[in-house]
Amino acid sequence: MANKIMPRCFIGFMLPENLKTKVEVTQKEVKELLIDCKLVERDNLHICFSFLGDVEDLNEVKRKLDEVAHEFSKVEVSVKGLKAIPNENYIRVLVLDVQDSGMMLSSMQKEICQQIGGDGKPPHVTLCRVRNVANKNNILRKIEELKNKNHGSLLIDSIQLIESRLSRSGPTYNIVHESKLD
Repeated sequence: MANKIMPRCFIGFMLPENLKTKVEVTQKEVKELLIDCKLVERDNLHICFSFLGDVEDLNEVKRKLDEVAHEFSKVEVSVKGLKAIPNENYIRVLVLDVQDSGMMLSSMQKEICQQIGGDGKPPHVTLCRVRNVANKNNILRKIEELKNKNHGSLLIDSIQLIESRLSRSGPTYNIVHESKLD
């Protein structure tokens, strides 16, 4: 019996084009800090709710995602600030925070992790993955400078199951299932 190749997936929401343009402006500001990083490609900019990794049963994940989506309404969110993950002392990823006024997005993310699983971090938009930081103070100043900047808002009207295919030129994301929010 041959080994079955399992798709590598996460649950999130792909950013609309108008917001991608605003996020790219912030990516350029970060790149000017002269850090060794890999920017997330424009086509791959998204809000992440839960990283699943290799998925054995896509149909089961789709079914559960539909169930979770029926528990939540569409939500208007703001993309704000700049944050370091895991923290400002050990910077591996730079992200934009995603917030809504009623904390519904946070509840939805927790429900996704509870019902489906995965590695759930607070909802965010990844700008870049950091390989090396030569001058941490430059990054910390930029985080402070942008901590209250509003990069834009959007309506999240669905939860998407997104496959990530890795290649030498970087990952390619493909929406394999979309569950509409009520």
